[in-house]
Amino acid sequence: MKRITTFFFLFILLAIVAAGCSSKLDDQSWKLDKKHKPLPDFVLNSSEKVQETYIMASTYPEVVAQVPCYCGCLADGHKSNLDCFVKSVSGDNAVQEWDSHGIS
Repeated sequence: MKRITTFFFLFILLAIVAAGCSSKLDDQSWKLDKKHKPLPDFVLNSSEKVQETYIMASTYPEVVAQVPCYCGCLADGHKSNLDCFVKSVSGDNAVQEWDSHGIS
């Protein structure tokens, strides 16, 4: 009986941990904040994943800016992965101009 109780307890604990660790990114509906310039046609004519990536780059610019870019765009003046999606921002981190490099 003690063994069954222990297994039951472990199963419940594992279920709670798994539920807490599950990713909600797939369930999230990505929407562009109104402070940003609307997505341009070259993004809107791309796949849904590309559109989501541009929106995520504008939502979390400080995170994307920490990711180095390995595609060779440093020659184009890019300093981080953020530069592949965003060309310019205002003082309040609102996107003023989008970069088309992120769709390729």
